[in-house]
Amino acid sequence: MPEPNFEQLQSDLLQAGIAARHVRRTVSELREHLDDLIDADISAGNPPNVARQNAVRRMGDLQEVALAMRACPELRSWSYRYPRIAVLVYPLTCLMLLPAIPVIAGVAHAPQVARWGACVLLGGIVTAAIFLFLQLSITLA
Repeated sequence: MPEPNFEQLQSDLLQAGIAARHVRRTVSELREHLDDLIDADISAGNPPNVARQNAVRRMGDLQEVALAMRACPELRSWSYRYPRIAVLVYPLTCLMLLPAIPVIAGVAHAPQVARWGACVLLGGIVTAAIFLFLQLSITLA
């Protein structure tokens, strides 16, 4: 029997609309279950490679788990259960968060923002001084 592919199971469940928290928990529990089966077989006196083969055989096909989870609508994420509401909520949430992005970026990169602000201020002062010098030279000429 082939080795269980937990990454493929995770991908299949997420594509089927199962909520990510349920997928993470299921995959984690299946991995732990496989490890427990291997440990039990090793403690029974089997070598590790035989114990792994026995554990994989006893665990069975992961596609059966995927089919059982797909059959439970309560495991689906809310955006798959209510797609019309999700079409409204997701863009509105992004629109509300849009003004916060520069603030978050500014906090995350405070030294660069301070350096940039100081350069802009210095450039403004130099430009104002040049304009003042030009104005005075025109006026006094």
